[in-house]
Amino acid sequence: MVVAAGFAGAQNPFKNIAPIMVWALWWVGVPYASALLGNVWALLNPIDTLFAYLERGYARLTRGSALSRGLRYPAWLGVWPAVALFLAFAWAELVWEHGDTPANVATAVLAYCAIAWAGMFVFGREIWLKRGETFAVVFGLLSRFSPTEIRVLDPKVCEACPVRNCRSASGCVDCYACFRRAPGDAREWNLRPFAVGLLGDEPVHASVMVLVILMLATVTFDGFIETPLWANSVERVTAWIGDGASPTQSDEARGVLYTLALVGFAAVFLAVYLAFCVAVARLTARSEMTAQRGRAPYRAGMLARFFVLTLLPIAIAYHLAHYLSFLLMAGQYLIPLSSDPFGFGWDLFGTSRYFVRIAIVDARFVWYASVIAIVTGHIAAVYLAHVTAMRVFKDRRTAMLSQYPILALMIGYTMLSLWIIAQPIVASRFG
Repeated sequence: MVVAAGFAGAQNPFKNIAPIMVWALWWVGVPYASALLGNVWALLNPIDTLFAYLERGYARLTRGSALSRGLRYPAWLGVWPAVALFLAFAWAELVWEHGDTPANVATAVLAYCAIAWAGMFVFGREIWLKRGETFAVVFGLLSRFSPTEIRVLDPKVCEACPVRNCRSASGCVDCYACFRRAPGDAREWNLRPFAVGLLGDEPVHASVMVLVILMLATVTFDGFIETPLWANSVERVTAWIGDGASPTQSDEARGVLYTLALVGFAAVFLAVYLAFCVAVARLTARSEMTAQRGRAPYRAGMLARFFVLTLLPIAIAYHLAHYLSFLLMAGQYLIPLSSDPFGFGWDLFGTSRYFVRIAIVDARFVWYASVIAIVTGHIAAVYLAHVTAMRVFKDRRTAMLSQYPILALMIGYTMLSLWIIAQPIVASRFG
């Protein structure tokens, strides 16, 4: 539907269902559902579904042959492909001037599908979903905050898993490759407290650490570029370029400025996080308890990989706070567009004349909901950081020392988030 409407329908973003489906329902709605309900993308992912159908058809035609080259995925590569593609997606969302044009949305969707299917063909469907399919990785991380999990009880199932090392000390949790293969009596679907799925026994790969920081940085950058401070800064820079510049040159300069700011924002977030991890490493290295065990203290890079998932509740909370009013406003366009997805004047379900209420919720409600979300996310993050510290350092004194820099970092980001949502919005997607 998105691709067909994007290419064949009207090119007004307000009269075509493609931009609303992608930017409102999918990019805003699916993260909400992933964090609050579970990994819904694993069930809805059309990229996975279509390739799985092709796999079955190819296997029948070729008497069991696999639709994949089956090349071994390098362990060092981690989720770096997903990191690169997520940065490209963030650029399309936040910088690309015509990113809400229906034809451009359809083109981007097809291009991403082609990359994903190529990765599945080269390395295998399930390994690419776990390592390279950006949104399977991102939504999978967000779903670790949710109160649901899937679990495979039989360790023998994991021996044939294409995703190596899927079983940890906690068992095989949230591995859909194993879950699909496991017999019914070896499967479990469990409820758990919110956020505990973010507690791990081992440090994450460096690429996962960078991806989490990138998620945090990009959603914050999205809010920052809607503030008067950013708008005034852009005006000063464009004025400095010169009044004699043509409209095309001004647009190009603005695009370069936004691109540099996006990359710089992500780099600063990563540098600040690593700097605080250096502080944690130095504080804990001086602990007498650590020295008495005769074990070398953890380096900053290792600590960064241990603690990064504790920041996800803050990212989820800010995502909720930042996009709430946008989802409630832009999401209403799905009501008339469901009857007229191409903008041809249809009225399939009698809803094409629905009047979109811009002020469906007042500013007071959005403000209080945003503050509650951000504060709740901060509390969850502090709890996770404390539990993680106790698991990593074992003794209470060293764990408490590690919490001072982490707590300062979390308070700083919470203050930044509250400042951004308190600013008047001077620009936003879809007007």
